[in-house]
This record gives sequence, structure tokens and C-alpha cells, in this order.
Amino acid sequence: MIRRICGYPDDMAVPALGAPSFLPLRWGFVFLHCPLRLTDDQRLGLVELAVRAFFEDSASIPFDWPCCRGEVRVTSDAVTMGAFSGQRFAADVHVPEGSGRVEFLVTEAQLQASRGPVAEA
Repeated sequence: MIRRICGYPDDMAVPALGAPSFLPLRWGFVFLHCPLRLTDDQRLGLVELAVRAFFEDSASIPFDWPCCRGEVRVTSDAVTMGAFSGQRFAADVHVPEGSGRVEFLVTEAQLQASRGPVAEA
């Protein structure tokens, strides 16, 4: 599951937790507005495509899955929602029950390794 969520390719070794050397950690939030009745897997798949487009700086990513097709694309440079700002994406999704627009806000925060001691809470 960590390979799928973090976007590691199938042939890349996932770093072990607590390993002395690690890849830079990138994290963020994805906000999803979905007026369609999609399965959890379909919603998660759309979120994955939006995150992939964000990390790859891609303008659009088409998808054609069983019972769900469309295209995830960038809709603006940056959007602010409360305390969060990030890249906005949208997807016109077509399912047998109808069509609709799904919107995403992908935000990211970059953690940097600390060189000094970390205080415990």
C-alpha cells in the first residue's frame, strides 16, 4: 500500500522505516470535491492521478477505466483555500450513471532534515 500511495514505481525498493539514509520526504494534502457516486477505488484513483500530475508537472492525464473515463487536468496556477494553497485540478468524469466534474486542490509541504537535536513533546 505504501508503494501505491507514495508513488514508488513497482521496480523501486521502498525505503525501510528508520533506515539511516532516506529519500527527501514530500507530503501534503489533497482536497476532493466529488458530486458523483464513485467507488472508493475510483476516488482514490482520481486523487492518485491528480497527485501524479502535480509531481510530474503535467497539464493533463487521461484515464479510461472500466465504468469510468475522463481526463484530469490543471485548471489554475495556484489557489488558496483557508490556510492551504496549492495547484487546482479538475476532471470531467463519465460513468454509466452520468457525468460530472470532480475538482481537486493538491497542496504540498517540504520537510527538511534537522541537523540538531529534536525536542520531545
